[in-house]
Amino acid sequence: MLVGLIFLAMVPVIGIAYYAAQSNFESSSRQLNEVMVDMIEQRLQAHVSPVRDQLAYISDAVAKGEIDFDNREQWKAFALGTLAAAPQAVGFVVIPVDGEPMRFTRTDRSVQLERRENLPFTDALFAQARNLNGPQWAEPQWSLVVGEPILPIIVPIRVRGQFRGVIGAAIGTSDLSRFLKSLELAGERKPFILAGRDKVLAHPWLGKEQGTVEQRARGRLSGLNEVNDPVLAAMWGPEPNEISWLNGGSTVSGHWNWVGDSSHGWIYRKIDEYQPASLIIGYHIAGRESAWARWIVRGILIAGAVLMLLTGIIAIMVGRRLSRPILALADAARAVERLELEKVPKLSDSKVRELNLANRAFERMARGLHLAATYLPRALVARLIAQQGALPPAEDRAITILFCDLEGYTAYSRGRPATETATYLNDLMARVGPAIEATGGTIDKYMGDGLMAFWGAPEPNAQHARAACLGALSIAHEVEAFNRERRFAGLAACRMRVGLHTGTVLVGNVGFAGRVDYTAIGEAVNVASRLEQFGRRAPRHGEVTIVASASCRTAALDGFLWLPLDGGPADVAADAVPLSLLRGRLDGLIEGGLIRDLRGEA
Repeated sequence: MLVGLIFLAMVPVIGIAYYAAQSNFESSSRQLNEVMVDMIEQRLQAHVSPVRDQLAYISDAVAKGEIDFDNREQWKAFALGTLAAAPQAVGFVVIPVDGEPMRFTRTDRSVQLERRENLPFTDALFAQARNLNGPQWAEPQWSLVVGEPILPIIVPIRVRGQFRGVIGAAIGTSDLSRFLKSLELAGERKPFILAGRDKVLAHPWLGKEQGTVEQRARGRLSGLNEVNDPVLAAMWGPEPNEISWLNGGSTVSGHWNWVGDSSHGWIYRKIDEYQPASLIIGYHIAGRESAWARWIVRGILIAGAVLMLLTGIIAIMVGRRLSRPILALADAARAVERLELEKVPKLSDSKVRELNLANRAFERMARGLHLAATYLPRALVARLIAQQGALPPAEDRAITILFCDLEGYTAYSRGRPATETATYLNDLMARVGPAIEATGGTIDKYMGDGLMAFWGAPEPNAQHARAACLGALSIAHEVEAFNRERRFAGLAACRMRVGLHTGTVLVGNVGFAGRVDYTAIGEAVNVASRLEQFGRRAPRHGEVTIVASASCRTAALDGFLWLPLDGGPADVAADAVPLSLLRGRLDGLIEGGLIRDLRGEA
């Protein structure tokens, strides 16, 4: 933003200075550029007009009877006279309506019969000549006979009012290229004559020996990119820019654009008097014709660009110095928002007093939230962070509750140091807790060597019973892995009981304004606790006994291996019986993964 404001203030000043210098230069150059195009057009007219006049004279002579149209010897004399009078005409043809055409060239002073299809005049043009009253130009093309580009012209022949054929001439353009070469100023302006937008009829490079040799090797009119002139090749590039000093009644057209790192202008005029040939004459110039004027204008741009660059660099350095602590604070806030409290970066000191105060306050807040997340379920903390306004109200909700407890923990801890028993219990819970949270469970509370957890709150989960069964099996897997490690180390192993029940309870905040607890209350909670206690009498399976109620089994749907149990606690709810022993899943399990596949243990 700071850089943008600085540039916004500087660009108009630099733009006005640049515009003033450019306008002053363009006003003094306008007349010179128009004169340059006029010179090219006058030279083109001087080149082709004698040939056109000679053909018109011959046409009149035939019409008056001064030339016998059927006498080849008379045609030969007139043709050679025409070639002598107009040296730019490289060929001369007579095309009768009936009979073979005759061709005359400057290097061959005899009459040659020629096939009609070999001549540079189309049938359409020949048919059009019937309605002509004077000379008619044709499209420029390459002549295989003379080996150079030509501009064809024809004149209709009428004898006593009857159309007998046409006479035509091929006007060579090599002399035009040599003339354009004489007008060329190295590095400043380079003239050209185009046939349409994509073909070159005359160009200074074609007037050189190398250009002539390469064009003859191609055997066709050269394209814009074939005359060793990259600026001409880019003439019709995309998004051309208007040349301001050509507006307001100028006799020429033009535009400018960038070619590489330099600007170039193309000044040109379309000539309509050679239709259907579409000729474009003009030249291209470097961005500024005068070196002195060029460097004045460029100096303004360069000085302005350097000043803007230096100002921008300083603004960026100052902006980064100010924004770095703000961005660090934003990153830390995003980590807290995702509850990635362990990844909250340490905020460095800032020389801005207000930022320092904000950083220290945020760090204290993050430490407090980290402690709160240690004592509260992570899912509950995330919900509280996202909660806006008052705390979420308590509500009746169907969930699945789990109680688990260690067997023999009291006997194990008797006579042992408190640190040893605490380490034993913490190591086990470090496995059990993540297994519950990994399946979407919420740990409600730890009760000595056991805990209570539930699925379906605080975040709703339509498959809470299925997730709870997965969580119970995951606990069994972790306990077995824990025991294997302890046995390998020569330590005592443990057993665990788990009770699962699905029912409707009151879920929400219980307590007073200064201290609340998010928990589940209801008969279903008591039933899950009694099922965990009933596990003492249930058949033992492995190192973890999982007793589930009928409501849990029904809600969990298919995919688990159940073993029906006879009997049960007499004081459980009616929907809790008959009881089942959860032994494993039947589908979708990965051997050696989080939960073992007990498919073969029926």
